[in-house]
This record gives sequence, C-alpha cells and structure tokens, in this order.
Amino acid sequence: MNVYITSAIQTLQDRLNAHLSLLTYRFSNLCVKAELGSLLPVTVTAENEYNLEDVAQVCITEDNPYQMLIYPNHNDYQKPLIEGIFDVHPEFRLEIVKDEDNEPNDFHLVYTMPKVDDDRRKLLNDTAKVFHTECNVDIEKECATYLTQLPVLSDRLSAEDYAETEMVLKHTREEYLEQSEKLYEQKLQEIEEAYQYYLSGEADNTAPSDQIDYTKGMRLDQGDE
Repeated sequence: MNVYITSAIQTLQDRLNAHLSLLTYRFSNLCVKAELGSLLPVTVTAENEYNLEDVAQVCITEDNPYQMLIYPNHNDYQKPLIEGIFDVHPEFRLEIVKDEDNEPNDFHLVYTMPKVDDDRRKLLNDTAKVFHTECNVDIEKECATYLTQLPVLSDRLSAEDYAETEMVLKHTREEYLEQSEKLYEQKLQEIEEAYQYYLSGEADNTAPSDQIDYTKGMRLDQGDE
C-alpha cells in the first residue's frame, strides 16, 4: 500500500483509539461496580494537590465488588480524601472504619456504590446509551472524513492501491464500531447484574465492615489482574 495512505490510516486508527478510550473512561465513571478508574479524576488537596494514589492505597474486595476500601498513608489525609472523592462522586456512600491495630493510621474509608434500583437502572442505561451513541458518531465522522478524501487522492494512487485503501477504511470503521458496541454491551450487562443484585435483597444486607476479608482484594498499585 502507498506509504502516504499507510501513514494516514495509522493516524485514523490513533484518533479512533482515542474515542474508544474516552468511552471506556466515561463508562468507568458511570459507577455500577467499584472501579479503580472512577478515582482517576480525584484530586486530594492537603497543602499541595495530589492524585489519590499518591496519598492512599485502594482495594476492591472479592467479597463485595460494589465496595472499595481506601487506606490513607497518613491520618491527616482523611478530610482531604473525603472532600476530593465527594467532589467527583457524591453518590458514593461513605463509612469510616476504625483500625485499632493499623499503625500509623487508625481508620480507613469504605465506599459503597449506589444501589441500582428501578430509577437508577433507567438513568444508567440511558446515560450509557448517550455515551455509546456519541462515540459512534465520532467514529463515523472520522472515517467519513478519510473516505471523502479518497477521490482527491485518486491521481496519486494506482487502481489497485485505491481499491485496497477503500477496503481498509471500511474495515477499520466496522472494527471500531464493533469495539464500541462490545464496550456498550458489557456496561449494560454490568448494570443488569447490579439491578438483579438489588432485587435479590443482598444490597440491603452488605456484610458489616469487620466481617469482610480485606486480605482478598486489588490495590491501585497492583492494577487489574
């Protein structure tokens, strides 16, 4: 394929990847289960401004995927952490748990995701649809721009290169729309699972914090495993 076209398609793919990354980010902040990504926008102000991972450790337990545990590096970070998280996610339910044997800190924070009842289920589904639609519109616009430029390049390309370029562009469009659809379906499934969890009544019977096995979990510095 023509070197110029190869470079142009790579640029297109980079732009499309950016749209998918934005969709992933927006879905992670449309909180259903506890997600580490939902804390990325949090800024903690304590003398200076910090990212949350600079002043605390985060754990998501296997026992309850709808909770996250936050262990401050120092007691002085309690109020700034609470304020920073509230600014981004006021919908999270907070519990402050005392840790008598956890030196040098004597507490940690437990955040529980909102229950997905009928109203929240509708809100989440509607919002996820908006995010998905906007991503698809952006993908279509990017691909359409490149497709409309093809006739202009016809003088520079052989008939074979022209046909191949057109085929690659159409395939790229389909591939990224499929990826967008997959992310959307995963989010809808996550919402439905949370809704069924709510209907089962288990959301009202969350184990007290002192009954949760905190050794089973995932910390921010370990990543998603």
